[in-house]
Amino acid sequence: MLLAQVALTVLLTATLVLLFDFERSRTVAQLVAARWKPALQQVISGAPLEVVGASAPGTIYTSPGRPGRAFELASLTPRVAMVREAFADEGVPVQDVVLAPESVSGRSIPVLWLALPGHDGATRWAGFESEAVDPHIRERLVLALLLLSGIAVAASAFVARWLARPLEALRARIAADDASGGPLPHASAEVQAIDEAWRALRQSLEQQERERALLLAGVSHDLRSPLGRIRMAAELLPETEGVAPRREAIVRNALLADRLVGSFLDHVRSGELPLNETVDVAAVARSVAAHQQRAANELTVEAPASLSVPDVNAVLIERVIGNLLDNAFTHGRPPVRLTVAAVNHRVSIEVEDCGPGIAPEDQPAMLQAFARGDASRGHPGLGLGLAIVQRVVSRLGGSIAFSCPAEGARAIVRVQWPMS
Repeated sequence: MLLAQVALTVLLTATLVLLFDFERSRTVAQLVAARWKPALQQVISGAPLEVVGASAPGTIYTSPGRPGRAFELASLTPRVAMVREAFADEGVPVQDVVLAPESVSGRSIPVLWLALPGHDGATRWAGFESEAVDPHIRERLVLALLLLSGIAVAASAFVARWLARPLEALRARIAADDASGGPLPHASAEVQAIDEAWRALRQSLEQQERERALLLAGVSHDLRSPLGRIRMAAELLPETEGVAPRREAIVRNALLADRLVGSFLDHVRSGELPLNETVDVAAVARSVAAHQQRAANELTVEAPASLSVPDVNAVLIERVIGNLLDNAFTHGRPPVRLTVAAVNHRVSIEVEDCGPGIAPEDQPAMLQAFARGDASRGHPGLGLGLAIVQRVVSRLGGSIAFSCPAEGARAIVRVQWPMS
């Protein structure tokens, strides 16, 4: 908008300057022609220079031929053409018009030279200093354009800033995800309407998120009680030969159902737990890896002695690392390597395995809730592992990336977020 305003202002200014200069040049040329007409007619009639100079309105110069140091470009300006037309209208035939310098009292002045037909058929050159041709017109025009352009830029910048201030405030409000503020100051009706629509949409999404969280939490809590009773009842069954296998199957399925319910609760907590703790991510990574109870040749951890990170939540960091490791062992192949480091003021968590990885076209879908990488559902689960990771990382202002392995390479899932 600023560039458009400046361009329009410069164009209009240049047009007005040219129109003003055109009309001024025509008027000046007519006055010059009327003023110098008698003297030039005497030059044409062959009168001596002394006689012509006595009646001329100013100093007049003569030359037997075309001036040698003529300003060719100046001779082609519209002002010169208007001078020629003005003299023709006054009955003074002018064959050519040029502008050339003349040294007077040690200074060079521009002289307007006219080629006039003599009474004997020869061409006589007569010149005089005149305001009909301004040798500094280009400099003045450029200076005027620069001055007006500067004023236009300053005015346009002020107007653009004044108009963009409410939009910038709205952008900052949306970026901060703050729907609790009042009306935007100095905003137009259109910007206020956009702000109100955004706040209404944000409040609606928050309401839906709260209702979904309550539903998942309520259902998960209500399911855990009967699952606990089923498990307890199964464990109280007698240790007979026919009952033991069935009891173990009941307990195993009850534990699996409990883990699935726990996944629902983890998904809810990933968006609700506050990010107000300082956590040693390296210590959390070693703790989560130890709970995996894997052999040294199946899982290795590379982490510094300590990596304290502010504004996070220990439970969420545990869940992120645990889900990445579970995903690697479930859908990949050992050995698995967990790497925790600080890279360019960003926390980096990488999990590598020897599995096939996730194809690039499938990666966006795998970050959605309830997405499954195995269509045959050969592994138990709800497809919430990577969705929980994505949700936590988004809250931290970070990103998750996948590296699809080439021949002989390892699959990598990399999570990063700013240190502060």
